[in-house]
Parts: sequence; C-alpha cells; structure tokens
Amino acid sequence: MGRHSRTIAHGFFLNEQLPTLSAHARLLFVGMWTLADRDGRLEDRPARIRAELFPYETDLDGEAMVSDLTRLGFLLRYAVDG
Repeated sequence: MGRHSRTIAHGFFLNEQLPTLSAHARLLFVGMWTLADRDGRLEDRPARIRAELFPYETDLDGEAMVSDLTRLGFLLRYAVDG
C-alpha cells in the first residue's frame, strides 16, 4: 500500500459531528487518508490501521474508533465478492 500526500481543508474542523469523537478517533480518521489508495479505499483491518498510525499507543482500540467513524457516516465498510 503506497503513501500519498493529503491536505486537510479548514471545513474539516467545522464539522459538528467530529467533536463527538475522541481526539484519537479524529486523528485516526485523518491518518487513514494517508493509508488509503487514490480512491479512498483500504483494507478493513482496524488493529493494523491502529498499529500503523499509533505504533506506540498499544492501549487504543482500533476497532472501536473505526466503528465510531462508521456509525457517524465518516467511513463505509463493505465486502468485496461477498
């Protein structure tokens, strides 16, 4: 999986749903942009995503943060071929 440069628009900080998430979940969301391909896709592997973005914070729950982002509509989880 290649790394890509991404920018954060000011509007990101004005989103009214983001403050309902933990600071780590918000940072995870931004960090996922750097892991995703050009179409914004990446493998649904929350533990690995957490490990890549927060390698020294092993007490964080990647699954819970990804689930929170999904619940609020920031992520769409789907399966390919089933």
